[in-house]
Amino acid sequence: MNGQVPGAQPHLIPPPVPVTTTTSSGNLLQEWPKIGLTLIHEFISPAEEQEMITAFHAISPLNSADAKKRISQHFGHHFDYTTFGIDESKHSPVPSYIMNFLDRLPVDTEGKERGRKPDQFTVQYYPPGAGIPPHVDTHSMFGEALYSLSFGSGVPMIFRMSGENEARKLRLPKRSLQEPVGADGKPVEEKGNKVDGVAVHPAWELMLPARSLLVMRGASRYGYTHGIRPRKTDVVDGTTVRRDGRYSITMRSIRRGKEIGCDCLFPGVCDARVRQEQEARERLRQCERVETQ
Repeated sequence: MNGQVPGAQPHLIPPPVPVTTTTSSGNLLQEWPKIGLTLIHEFISPAEEQEMITAFHAISPLNSADAKKRISQHFGHHFDYTTFGIDESKHSPVPSYIMNFLDRLPVDTEGKERGRKPDQFTVQYYPPGAGIPPHVDTHSMFGEALYSLSFGSGVPMIFRMSGENEARKLRLPKRSLQEPVGADGKPVEEKGNKVDGVAVHPAWELMLPARSLLVMRGASRYGYTHGIRPRKTDVVDGTTVRRDGRYSITMRSIRRGKEIGCDCLFPGVCDARVRQEQEARERLRQCERVETQ
């Protein structure tokens, strides 16, 4: 099973050199239109950055016991790491430091999500050396635009177009894209561009500077995995740089009722399609049980 619909792959791997312009505020703007990826440099000011860090640690003081752990805070409805949706029973007011920049976010100007702003916010602290397992955010429960604001420190993010390996892992009993998995469901080492003999698309890195805003739509949102490799140093423009503590705000818009669902071009890594497959298998099992009675 492929991560995409055969024949529907206009997306270049890796993406070409970005289209580089400036925003109305004069900030550097990089865009990869074919995959719907946008990076806005200096989206927030150094003063706003410091305010965010101070507010974060007013809630979660950083002590020696926490210095090596990722710390998460949720605002609006809390993100649920079991369902990869939201926890309707938990809600926290959105802090002013987030409300202050919401109107500056580049929201969709046309289509069914026109003017839609995020209403679920996950703020996280990553100690030096921490990473994020490669993953595709849930398709059906959230709107198309996925925002990620980096502050405190920059870091390279790894992108890879999904394929057979990612589709297989998403269908394991415990959903995970954390590491290459073989046909038997066990982790295997990635060699070259193959995992357990199955070709995987090459990965590519995009440096996310401090105070930058990453926006994922289209293929970058639905068809690419994204993550951060756990390491203490990065090579930036040929220079080895030690990582510092990094913060991020992931922003999503919650879908409800009839909005929930997805008809993207990437059924292999689409939670809505996986759920449909599971329901179809269950109906088949029920029919088989009836026939054998």
